[in-house]
Amino acid sequence: MNTESRKKIKVSLISLGCPKNLVDSETILGKLGKEGYTLTSFWSHADIIIINTCSFIADARRESYEVISRIAKEKSSHQKLIVCGCLPQLKKRKLFLKYPQINAVLGTSDFHRIDKVVEDVLFKNKRIFSVSSPKFNLNYSSNFPRLISTPPGYAYLKIAEGCSNKCSYCLIPELRGEFRSRKIDNVLKEAKDLAKMGVREIILIAQDTGFYGQDIGEKNYLLRLLEELEKIKELEWIRLLYMHPLHFDLEIIKLIKNSSKICRYLDIPIQHTHNDILKLMRRPPFEKSLKIIEKIRENIPEVALRTTLMVGFPGEKEHHFEKLLKDVEKLQFDWLGVFAYSREKGTSSYSMPHQVPSKIKGKRKKVLLELQKSITQKKNKKRIGKIYKVLVDGVFSQDLKEGHTFFQTPEIDGKTFFKGNFSDGQIFQGEVKKIKNTFDLYVSKV
Repeated sequence: MNTESRKKIKVSLISLGCPKNLVDSETILGKLGKEGYTLTSFWSHADIIIINTCSFIADARRESYEVISRIAKEKSSHQKLIVCGCLPQLKKRKLFLKYPQINAVLGTSDFHRIDKVVEDVLFKNKRIFSVSSPKFNLNYSSNFPRLISTPPGYAYLKIAEGCSNKCSYCLIPELRGEFRSRKIDNVLKEAKDLAKMGVREIILIAQDTGFYGQDIGEKNYLLRLLEELEKIKELEWIRLLYMHPLHFDLEIIKLIKNSSKICRYLDIPIQHTHNDILKLMRRPPFEKSLKIIEKIRENIPEVALRTTLMVGFPGEKEHHFEKLLKDVEKLQFDWLGVFAYSREKGTSSYSMPHQVPSKIKGKRKKVLLELQKSITQKKNKKRIGKIYKVLVDGVFSQDLKEGHTFFQTPEIDGKTFFKGNFSDGQIFQGEVKKIKNTFDLYVSKV
């Protein structure tokens, strides 16, 4: 099929889940766009509908199933439905049995075949099953161009795929395979391409960003990457997410302290603070995380810290949870995400005794979030009157625009609102005037 023929075919993609999944979705769109297909945001107008799913916990699967069910029911008979990502990797051919309307399923390592799959379902009326072992390492910056879907000022940069940590509650190694680093030269090429497109902030992501390079025998690979990224003139900010405490290199602290580009912001998911629970989770002891946090704050007092915690893990008693609350109060994170433990078949925690009832898990999650809400509110109040750089993300309402500061990761933390004539991707100095709904800020240009 030639390019002119492809232009007549409209493709729409719905991306579910985390930023790492979004990068995969952008890669799929970039590949199909390069092949000449017409891309549309409206699935009802499309000939090909692609759903890139998430499946790492029950809530994510529920959302994926809801979206598939709705589209399978509402789509017309001529529209082809392709489901890809983590859900096919987990459920495989069962998806065909559950949804006869699905024309193809692709696993997490099969995106490179998307153009061939689209042609087969369109013209050969085939049902395609392509779920291979999760090991393929995408070369995003050359053979697989990306169509960036985030606001023009920032973009995610996936530096690795998969995870080798084997936490007792986690399906990621099954869904995504072992940790596989991209080579520095390849990552830098993509970063430079993004910068030429006008991207001002690069957000580095992986399942375990701190482990970058160790799977291929490289030392200080993340440090070397950061130093090279700093040399890209057009980039203003470099942000680090998903820094597992087990692989946190303390030299990173010194680099951030002396850098004008690396955000004074770190996301360190510690999951819990009681060693009884951490041991069952197969996570490092709390003292290791505490040492990292203390070292960071000692060297970078203005740093913003984010973490992720899990409540209701099997065996979590009231005294375990009380310690968690006390430690959160003491540590004063700027931002905090909370998951209630999700019992997943295929993980070692699935068969653990002393499973915590859903009602108790929900209550503990609520209590922890309320505590963090009060902490974030106090921290944001202290920011009133201070001046920060703001990266413009886009229009929020008729008279308001939105953006974020160095201490706010877009789509995850709070937002910054402002009035004025600003271009998307522009950076300006803003003074914090007030806070809204605990998490968001209002600023005015100075």
